[in-house]
Parts: sequence; C-alpha cells; structure tokens
Amino acid sequence: MTGQIGWTRALTCLVAGWLIGAAPTSDPLGRLDAFVAKALIDYRVPGASVGVVQDGKVVMVKGYGVRDATKPGKVDENTIFQLASVTKALTGAAVGTVADKDKLDWDAPIVTYLPEFMASDPYMTRYLTERDLLAHRTGWPAYQGDAIDSFGYTRLEIVRRLRYFKPRYSLREVAQYSNPAIFLAGEVAARVAGQSWNELVEKRVYAPLGMTRSGTVTAHLEDGNLSANHVLRGDKAVLTTRNVLDTTGAASSGTSTARDMARFVAMLVSHGTFEGKPVLQPETVEQMFRRSMVAGIEFSEMPPISEATGFYYGLGVDSYDYAGHQIVEKAGALSGVRAVVTLIPELNAGIVILANLNLTPFPEAVRAFFVDQTLGIPPEAVQKQIVGRNEALKAMFKPAERPANPPKFAGTADSLVGVYDNEYYGRCAIELEGADLRLVCGPAKYAGPVTHWSGGEFVVQFPGATQMPTSMTFNIGADGNADSFTHEEWGLFTRVRK
Repeated sequence: MTGQIGWTRALTCLVAGWLIGAAPTSDPLGRLDAFVAKALIDYRVPGASVGVVQDGKVVMVKGYGVRDATKPGKVDENTIFQLASVTKALTGAAVGTVADKDKLDWDAPIVTYLPEFMASDPYMTRYLTERDLLAHRTGWPAYQGDAIDSFGYTRLEIVRRLRYFKPRYSLREVAQYSNPAIFLAGEVAARVAGQSWNELVEKRVYAPLGMTRSGTVTAHLEDGNLSANHVLRGDKAVLTTRNVLDTTGAASSGTSTARDMARFVAMLVSHGTFEGKPVLQPETVEQMFRRSMVAGIEFSEMPPISEATGFYYGLGVDSYDYAGHQIVEKAGALSGVRAVVTLIPELNAGIVILANLNLTPFPEAVRAFFVDQTLGIPPEAVQKQIVGRNEALKAMFKPAERPANPPKFAGTADSLVGVYDNEYYGRCAIELEGADLRLVCGPAKYAGPVTHWSGGEFVVQFPGATQMPTSMTFNIGADGNADSFTHEEWGLFTRVRK
C-alpha cells in the first residue's frame, strides 16, 4: 500500500483494532511503536528517533530507519539530530536558570541588563522585556531578520544592528514569531549570568540532566552516530545541505538525541526536577508554560491545533487546549530535519520526535497519535486531518512558475553590479561570475545566484532546502545603472559604489 489510500487503510485497521479490543490494546507503547514504524514508511522518512515520558519517567527511547539514506547505519536513541527551533525551549529553560539564580526579572526592561541595546523607537527601547522576547510579542516582523546569522557578524554586532530592525506592529500588539527576539533573549540572560548562551545551556541544562550527547553548535558536528539531512525528490529521499546558524544559536542551533531530550521533557513535566535533583524552580517551569501572548494559527501548525484549540506563546514554548488539557509543545524545522517536543503537564507525560527529512509532518503525526492515545481519544480523525494538511502544504510550497514569455529586462547585467547597503543587514554586492549574477552578503560572503524572472524582477536563491526563491527589483538611475534594489523580505539596499 502506498500514498494516502494505503495510509488511510492502514490507519483504519489500526483504529479498528484499538476500538474492538484487539491484543495490541493492552500495550500502549507497543501501539505507538507500531504506529511510528508504519508512519516512517508512509511519510518516506529515512530515519527518526522517539523518546516517551510517562509519570515523569523516561519509559521508551528508540530509533527507526537509517541515519543516511545513501548508506547503512541505523538510527538509535543516541543518534544526534539538529533540534532547529526546539532549541527555543532549551533557551527558555536556560533563561529560567538565570531567573532562579541570578535575579533576572522576566518583566524588567532588558536595558536594565543590556544597557547598550537600542530599538528603532524609544518606547520599545525603554520597555522591552525578556518575556516580550521569549513570547514573540516584540512586533518585529514574523519569520524575518534571521538571515543576518549567515552574513558573518558577531553577536555583539547583531545586537547593535537591531536598532535598525523595524517592527511591523507595536510592542505587545500582535504575536510575531521572531528568531532575532529569541537570540536577544539569550544574550540578555548571558549578560546577567556572566556566561555565553552556549555555556548557559550546556552547564545549566545539559549537565545536570546528563545530556551527554547534546550540543549548542552545528558548525563542527563530527560524530559517527550523527543523522544526515534529507529532502524528497519525487518519492526518494536524497541528501541536502545542513543549515549552520550558530551566531543566533539561541533560536535554533541546538543538537541532541531522543535519549537526552527525553530527560529534558521528564524534567519539565516533573516541575523542574529530574531524578530527585532540581534543575529549575517549579515556579519557573510554570512561567515557561504560562500563556504570555495569544497567537494566530500559522500555516505550520498541524492538527489537532485549530481555532477550536487556540494557540499561545509561553517562554520558549507554545501551548493549546485539547480535550480539557493544556498541551505544551515546541516544533522546529531546518534544512532536511524536523523536530517536535510535546508535553501533557497535568499527566506528567510527554514525547520527543526527531526526524531527518525536510518539512515532513511525520513528527506531528506521531505526537498526535501519542496525545490521542494518552487521552483516550480515537486517533483516526486527527491523522486524516494531518494527511490533508500535508497535501495543502505541498501545494503552498510548490515553486512558482516563471511566465512562459517574460518581458525582457531593459538594462544589462553589468548595470546591476555594485555594492549596496542596508542599515540592518549591512553590505551586499551584486557580482558577475562569468555571465551569471550573484548576491554576496556580509563579511562571510554569504552568496546565492541571481536570475532574471520577468521584466525588472529578479530572484535570488540561497542554499538550503528550506530556502525559497525571493524576489528582487532594481531601480535604474539616470546614468543607466542601478542605484538601489528592494528585496521582498530584507527591504531597500542603496548603492554605495560600483
């Protein structure tokens, strides 16, 4: 059986067995294990690792499939994956240790701790708090501003440049998911504690939990038991490049295993204690889970999340209501990898799912099955919704087609060549490499090819499976050369020299 029809039949059989009391119903972990193995095939995921917590204890950790689709090597409980935005939950916990030990106040203005910080307007500079940063209520535009990580700036320089990062909404007006905000939250806590963000996570979260195979840097991952990253080409999983976002690492550079992350989950659902040892104060875990901002249902949220469940931002985590329970969750995606951590705090239960395929809903399908099974809900309805939502997402991310007979560009490629400046992102150059144009940005010379699209519109494609082509338009001056360009996400760049 293949595709949606095969998936639906398999799921129907599984649910039917669950409803009529077939033998597997006496073994919830066995049912989950069977579901994960089947879902791995149906979603064409090369490999995954899953950890389960019940009653505050790790009860199952298991790997599935292979680390690399091109060669042998099975995933196990100790296989290292990139955590992507699940790193934000680690950052929330690390900041929590600073609130516990170093007297950081969630609701004090961050200029109290980071006096050199300046926002684009005086009100935000004066009143922005750590809670605002971790709960995505800064007003900075959603899903923007983090490309600067690849440009080669230091953390101090990115903090300085945030004064030029313009908000889309007023402070605390509308939730806007922001990686720069989480990065800044990590820098504030680091300043208060006198340690780097990396040291905070490694020494105050990983070490007391015995998370011995977890890290905070992706640039130099070297391990024999490391997952590769994959993207589907048709029905085949092929290798893809790994994102490296270590400078703004508080938002997404964590690495870990299902075994290690299950310990993190166990600590959170046990009110900050693991194996009898306190890592966080119970009040701090409560602050993390508390709903600090109402959020909209984004394109990336999978069932059972819906308008009926609501969706909220806590401190490094999200939450929603389902079947009378608060579900706390954090999901992440980077090029060729997906990760989800889900907790049911009232039941001291949770699950972590790590998968090595790009933009797959496999982790959400597994966590939904786990949540439904734990709450005694037949899983069929939500699983069908996830399949349907996945098809809609495929259509959403289908690349746009270039017009069949696009109008030609009136100028020449050479007329675009030059160095351009943007207050926040800094300097980028349009260069000619043979007959081809490319955009090269920052001290690191982060580069992507620029190709003509239609008329005066061009597109730039940076490396990475999650990078979509983005539009650029040039303004041609009286001398026939471009004097500026506008990038659809980054804004206006003004030419400073040829």
